[in-house]
Amino acid sequence: MVSRILLGINIILLIFIWGFTGLKYGELPEIIPTHFNSYGNIDGEDHKKMIWLLPSIATFIFFVLIAVTKDPRSPMLNIPDNFRDKKTLELFSYTILIPILLLFWDMLIETVLIAQGRIQALSNLAFVLLGFLFLTLGTWVFIMIRKGKSANPY
Repeated sequence: MVSRILLGINIILLIFIWGFTGLKYGELPEIIPTHFNSYGNIDGEDHKKMIWLLPSIATFIFFVLIAVTKDPRSPMLNIPDNFRDKKTLELFSYTILIPILLLFWDMLIETVLIAQGRIQALSNLAFVLLGFLFLTLGTWVFIMIRKGKSANPY
């Protein structure tokens, strides 16, 4: 049940990412910011069609993490054996997708706002969401390590 809710949230986030891009594309100037330094200032620009790269990458990551849940026994997954059940793998994938998609959504919104001249640099929200992503991944690594140790007491 929880996995389905998380999957629904991720699907909604992905739809918002594509919808926002489609709605704002026509309003963008021909040249938009495409890269930012660690202070959130623009250090790269390109044609506005590059804005479609963010939703495309988000969609690719979405489908990779969905595909991972289809075969918990895949040798491509480097996870403890007792972590290889479908429910746990879905919970893992769908949980880490949320901060990833939120980060892409924020980057997209702030890129559009900067391109429109409404703000000058990225806000700290991108860094907060990045921290949220690392916290989520760290939590899952901790859970995997604990599960791995409980399965093999040596």
